[in-house]
Amino acid sequence: MVDKKLEEASSSLRDKFFLFLYLTFLSIFIFSCERSFENFDKNLLEKKKELEEFSEKSNIRKEEIVKSQDENS
Repeated sequence: MVDKKLEEASSSLRDKFFLFLYLTFLSIFIFSCERSFENFDKNLLEKKKELEEFSEKSNIRKEEIVKSQDENS
């Protein structure tokens, strides 16, 4: 009877330990994914800003080229 109670207690502790490990690894995984998405969003915003700046410079250069062609004509 005592052996049975010890096995149940041991089994319960083992189950709780594995549950704790599982939840710990799951938390780490979720945290890593969240950080990855944050970095992705940050990079995406930076690329958007670079693209907008490039577009502005491109439009300015386009206007300069058109003016230059008009002056040559």
